[in-house]
Amino acid sequence: MGMVDLEEIRAEVDSALAGFFDRATLAGGIEPHSDDMIEVIEGFVLTGGKRIRPVLCALGWLAADPQPRCRAPLIGLAAGLEMFHAAILIHDDVMDRSATRRGRPTVHRVMAGLRPDRGGQDGEWYGTCAAIVLGDLALAWADKLTCGQLSAEQLGRVLPQIAQMRHEVTIGQYLDLHSAGARSADADLAEMIIRYKTAYYTVYRPLSIGAAAGNASRETTRVLHHYGMPVGKAFQLRDDLLGVFGDPLLTGKPVTDDAREGKHTALIAHALTTASSPQAVKLGQLWGKPDITESEVDTVREILTTTGTVRAVENLITDHHRAALAALETPHLPTEVAEALRTIADQAVERDR
Repeated sequence: MGMVDLEEIRAEVDSALAGFFDRATLAGGIEPHSDDMIEVIEGFVLTGGKRIRPVLCALGWLAADPQPRCRAPLIGLAAGLEMFHAAILIHDDVMDRSATRRGRPTVHRVMAGLRPDRGGQDGEWYGTCAAIVLGDLALAWADKLTCGQLSAEQLGRVLPQIAQMRHEVTIGQYLDLHSAGARSADADLAEMIIRYKTAYYTVYRPLSIGAAAGNASRETTRVLHHYGMPVGKAFQLRDDLLGVFGDPLLTGKPVTDDAREGKHTALIAHALTTASSPQAVKLGQLWGKPDITESEVDTVREILTTTGTVRAVENLITDHHRAALAALETPHLPTEVAEALRTIADQAVERDR
């Protein structure tokens, strides 16, 4: 099999996505008025993004079938996951009222800007409605990409996994929405949100979808689960830290976003359990404050640091990382795939965006 080239997989997925937008057939049955829809989704999907889900999906398949006869179905399935992710992000940005994503204006902002005749709140509402529709369209396109080249037998194995992924991420989104601004020390809820929104959705489920397409053994699937869950948790904890301490030039999002939304993260849950009374009160006032300023985020950072929260979360990340690497010590994975998964685990915890 040789080395698995992660960059090559990313490039193949990008080229499949670009090809999808290029095809004249995409315009078939779509009215001229919808050109801007296609262009905005295309701009969003093809610009930026780490492509972690498609890469993991490809690795799940290669874990089961190290030398597939044809790579096109594998890349199509992986590209479908990226298109699904675009749909989720478009809707997520509406819910979070985010102005930027990947350093560019979010889709609802772009759509509002396309209708200057609808000024003020009316324009914003138009942008929101358009983004909901665009997210739904990306969802339909995800199915097109995913199912395009798989056999009926493969679809029979893959579709229940995809349905499960959609279920999990939607539940995670609702929990996230429901708990925002709660300012509670409920670490179990924070852990549940991480499990649904990231451990399953970002890491394990893409692996298991690829593994199902490649017809993996039960042992291989179990190994991928023992690897995927801790990597996903580590990935989300790093995300939560970057949400407060990250460099906006690298993350593409302002540091005020998570704080303004009052995201119920493991970070905040931990800080509220260890904070002194005045610190807890201060944190409660600032976390979820709609017009929180940069200097108030500095105060939040100080509380998170002095309560030992940052250190505790960094330790958790290390523990999860260690557990994931231990899961890879197994004869049930091709060596090259295990090596690639080790690289991804390292990147997930060491990243700066």
